[in-house]
Amino acid sequence: MADEEQPVGYLDGHDIEEINQISAALIAGMILVPVIGAILDCTLCKRYCEKSREPLWVWLLMLLSYGYLIPGLVEVLFSFNIVFDMGSRGYFGIGPGGNINHAPPTTETMLGLIHLLSDTGGQLGAALVIIYAIVIPIIKLLLTFFGNTLQLERCGTHRTASRRCIQMVQNISKWACPDMFAYIILMHLVRSLTVPPYFKANGRLDIGFTFFSLFCIGSTVASLGIRVSDREHFCFQALGRMVGPSRVLYVATALSLAFYVLFFCGLSQTVMSLEVAKSLPPFITLVLKYLGLKTEDLESSVNVFNLIHGLAKETGEGKVTSLVGFIMFVVFVIGMTLVDMLALMCAAIATYQEVPATRYMKFAWFVKKLSMVDVMCMGVLVVTLCFSMYREYVIVTMGPGQWLLVAAEVVHYLTYYTVKGVVEVTEDVDFGQAMRDEESKADTDISSEETI
Repeated sequence: MADEEQPVGYLDGHDIEEINQISAALIAGMILVPVIGAILDCTLCKRYCEKSREPLWVWLLMLLSYGYLIPGLVEVLFSFNIVFDMGSRGYFGIGPGGNINHAPPTTETMLGLIHLLSDTGGQLGAALVIIYAIVIPIIKLLLTFFGNTLQLERCGTHRTASRRCIQMVQNISKWACPDMFAYIILMHLVRSLTVPPYFKANGRLDIGFTFFSLFCIGSTVASLGIRVSDREHFCFQALGRMVGPSRVLYVATALSLAFYVLFFCGLSQTVMSLEVAKSLPPFITLVLKYLGLKTEDLESSVNVFNLIHGLAKETGEGKVTSLVGFIMFVVFVIGMTLVDMLALMCAAIATYQEVPATRYMKFAWFVKKLSMVDVMCMGVLVVTLCFSMYREYVIVTMGPGQWLLVAAEVVHYLTYYTVKGVVEVTEDVDFGQAMRDEESKADTDISSEETI
């Protein structure tokens, strides 16, 4: 349809009603399928569940998640449009292909974004999107296959290799979705760029976002349901021996205080900002000056707290993709991270008091695999690189909140591995969830085989 037949600032992709209906159905499927599998595990398939490394609910959730992956790559991911509306004088599209009275929206699928990046000099951004959106999901699938194949008796005794394959899947599973967080932030930035009545900015996440986000969440949860013990100790036991149970509480307390300061400051500071490029056509600059506007007025920034408030408001307006974004930030970025730090503190207190801390550390091990501050920070970096191709029109930059959150996550990692090392050397325990009688197998010689 010709541009003049479309309203100023129109968007491509699916309409909002269709996006809501499809997204709601996808979420319902993601909830119902593993619940049905869990019921079958407790009833008809109870004998299989007890002997299998993967319960039925894990298989069903994994299959459904990968069923969402392909549509997540080829369906519309997002669409946005930025327009300078001069009223009776016409309008000017700010974006690729934009001109006087011509304002086509920027609408991309995941594969389309990769192709566009590679064609416009954003090879690094394209490479990162390929790694996170395509390569890591494929690696996860292959490692799961090999991990299950190697545990079969007819393949010989390869339990250690099998376990390591599954451990790798659990470790990298959440790293399929950095750019999902960035697109949530980007759409919020675009919408908040509006300066009425002259400057109009609109954007929305489409069903490709829902497909891919649910793939990331579902496949990550499914990987953690695979029964395998965590025996990757590396240098953490040496760190644990150096700290010792008598000092772990003091070290964990100091690290926790540093984490909370960095974390909440990072959540309240700008993580990403967007501004219209200053090299606008001369006549647009003159019109802006006539209207009393400057290019500095045409910018927006976002912090995580404001973003969550915006997502909650949009969810209340009936936007299901905003609900997905709200859950990803509130549950996986903030909630899981805070719960993990609380569990680590409980483990440190228990170890200091010389009581078993295994249950706290096993819970912390699980929650840490789902905490996604690190993934979100990488997503901000990815989208900043991706939108370098639009620098002629809009400029996306990282803010101080990004680096505060990176620092907080470094402290989070240090706290986790310090407490984990102390608990391991104190109680001689593995984490994860082992199969029944797995500890009696011959491959449990941890000290001679895996400790570095």
